[in-house]
Amino acid sequence: MRRRRVGTIKGISLLDLVRRHWRVLLVGYVFAFVDPFGINSKTSQALSDAFDRMYSPVYTRELANFPSADLVDVILIDDFSIRSLSNPEIGYLQANDWPLSYNDYGVIINALKRLGYGTIILDITFYRERRLGGETNKSFQNLIRRLDYLRDEVGTRVILGAGVNPEPELEESILPLIDSVTAAGLTGWSGYGEYYPVFLELGDRKTLAKAGFDAYCRHPDCDDLAEAKAAPLVPSGTGMHISWGQPAQRVAASLRCDTGHEPSANSVKVFGLVVWDAIRNLFGSETIGSGGQQPCPPIPTAMLSDVFCPKGKCDDFFPTGGSQSERIAMVGVSLPSARDLFDPPIPGRLPGVYLHAEALRNLLFYGPDYLKPIGLKLNLGFNGKPPWTLPIDLILAWPLLLWVVLVVVRMLLHWRWGWEYTSGWPELTMELIETTVVLVLLGLIYIAVLQCNRTPGFLTDLMAFMPWLWVAIRNERKEMENEYKTRALAACTPEQLGSGRDAGY
Repeated sequence: MRRRRVGTIKGISLLDLVRRHWRVLLVGYVFAFVDPFGINSKTSQALSDAFDRMYSPVYTRELANFPSADLVDVILIDDFSIRSLSNPEIGYLQANDWPLSYNDYGVIINALKRLGYGTIILDITFYRERRLGGETNKSFQNLIRRLDYLRDEVGTRVILGAGVNPEPELEESILPLIDSVTAAGLTGWSGYGEYYPVFLELGDRKTLAKAGFDAYCRHPDCDDLAEAKAAPLVPSGTGMHISWGQPAQRVAASLRCDTGHEPSANSVKVFGLVVWDAIRNLFGSETIGSGGQQPCPPIPTAMLSDVFCPKGKCDDFFPTGGSQSERIAMVGVSLPSARDLFDPPIPGRLPGVYLHAEALRNLLFYGPDYLKPIGLKLNLGFNGKPPWTLPIDLILAWPLLLWVVLVVVRMLLHWRWGWEYTSGWPELTMELIETTVVLVLLGLIYIAVLQCNRTPGFLTDLMAFMPWLWVAIRNERKEMENEYKTRALAACTPEQLGSGRDAGY
């Protein structure tokens, strides 16, 4: 094996890059800013979801070692629970269909308090007092008195939903109920994309997860989330990128879902399972389940019917012993008529209550180090609502990424053409290697920002540029072939130009 005598590789400057690949740069900017047919945004979101699924096993293992990670439970109000609990022979609920009566909410809150929950969050918005008769108004007043007592005398923290914009949406008739609870949190917003707002406030109302965090973290041991505002290179007005876990191991039997594999005490086996889950989740969220069952949700979950259980016969879902007053119950609705569903990176569609519950768990776990989007944006809207922004980070990072990838590819091609044993490699093999180089570079960038609690910001847009990176790579290969042809003709060498093979082979 002997090395072929070739000239040294010529470096490529940013000026050369613009001259050679200005069309690729321009098309990349068009797809980033104009986003025709939503191609770039869909690609960016798909890539972000894939990385989130890869990271979910790591996040789940970290939660297992964190004392406050398992504090949040989701309680779902479903049709079966309403029908069974409103049965005259049982008589827990008055209403036999959705929406429930005011007395029913008082019964639910009392039941959760008896199970040891110190913070109860209802992902339910009361817009106005419902009046179906004099008895209904009496139940409304009874619920207010009960909530006042729980807040002032018992110390139980109850939080209600406040809708999208409390000022015009919440009528004056419902304000006595809102004033009787610890807080009311926003359950909707716009202009934040896939991020969960942390510091958004409208009408003195915070988002539901932030309101729950503040209500729970009244003791001095909790971190001050305001520190997150001082983080460098974080665009103003952005929120939290939510980490999603694997299917929860602790769920009520009524869910009849697949929890996946049981955790193992063998550290080697645990590491292998984490790696296997990460690789499997990269190619599709629906592969987490097995045996034909729907995968369990990522947060410990029980149905409302599980809450009302005879003493001593409750599901093992509800822990006993220890300081249970610190536990948090987030109550949501799982009804077809509610149409409150969203698509997280993990398996299946979930009721909207899981978005707030996972955001609250992220805040409890990360504190001010929650995953923040990295970026640098210039506000062009001044006092406009919503503000117009110019993504300086994307404008600068796109040509820089293109330059780095092309330099690496030029080195790879030069190595291929300069060594004897690589001369017989097919073009498809080299294209696969070049593709791998691009994916590895982007993956390393993503891992690096994860370690700094920054994700994913404009990085997902850069990942969506991969098709244009491949176009630039092919163009650069042609340019290098022309360079070698010119060099070979000048030296009068009998090379088969562009393939790196001598005439004698």
